[in-house]
Amino acid sequence: MKQYFTKRLVSGLILGCLALSVGAVAFAHDGQQEFIPGPSMNHRMPNPEDREKHMKIFMDKLLNDSIITQEQAAKLISFFKEKDDQRKTEMEKTRFMTPEERDAFFKEKFNQRPDMIKELKDAADLSDEQAKAVDDTLRPPHRPGPEGGPCGPCGPCCPKLPTP
Repeated sequence: MKQYFTKRLVSGLILGCLALSVGAVAFAHDGQQEFIPGPSMNHRMPNPEDREKHMKIFMDKLLNDSIITQEQAAKLISFFKEKDDQRKTEMEKTRFMTPEERDAFFKEKFNQRPDMIKELKDAADLSDEQAKAVDDTLRPPHRPGPEGGPCGPCGPCCPKLPTP
């Protein structure tokens, strides 16, 4: 009888601890999936409607903070639409390339990183401070990597994450 009671008590304690820990994890998770860059991440682009919604939210924030004018916001939106069209045509071209041509194309493309602040200044007639504010608003900084740097052990890289 004593052994039966002990087994039931231990089983109950184990199940109770398991349920408590699973419940704590479920309540601690706020429902937002955290972006964790890595080699196994899915490189899927968000829907165009989501990107437009994201852009509108941040443009409204910049307008409300009086960082940019309505005219500059319209120019920035058209600039980003043009950039998106360029990206689509480049990706369409890569579909018909051989793997070697594609590798060479991407090596060349990623060796020539664009200066986003300069492009923003030219596209919407922004000052240095305005372009920096737009860049910071649309592209938040990297999280620290495993070795403390923005990209971890891989060395220097782009200081910002791309806009989702």
